[in-house]
Amino acid sequence: MPINVDHLKQRIKEILESKGELNRLTAKSYAQLSREEKYAIRYHIIVLAESLGSICVQIATEEFKHTPQSYSECFKLMEEKGICDCAKDLTAIMRLRNLLTHRYWTIDDAQIYGSIKNNFKVIDKFLRSVKGKYAISL
Repeated sequence: MPINVDHLKQRIKEILESKGELNRLTAKSYAQLSREEKYAIRYHIIVLAESLGSICVQIATEEFKHTPQSYSECFKLMEEKGICDCAKDLTAIMRLRNLLTHRYWTIDDAQIYGSIKNNFKVIDKFLRSVKGKYAISL
């Protein structure tokens, strides 16, 4: 079955939208963020991570005929198949999503803010790879 490029495009758009909002919010210093903006950051990380995972699972199942048991396994498969070399970093984003979703009371918003500012470049790398492999332009 050929890859559903329209689905990939939609997930990429969601990632870019959330990433844009995260960039806008983190353009402020951490001290300037309101409580609502901190919660918005959390929400956009969840959306971004879910969309990353959806892309990965779609590629794994449609192209490689493999149903991964976890996002971590899926990102490792993408690395093995040469789609990305960033499984560790993408898995870390999914772990952050899990923390936000299941253990939100233990969140250190300042640490999340720092991660966005310093560690989210891997998302662009992954998207470039997917868009290049499947000839996607937005």
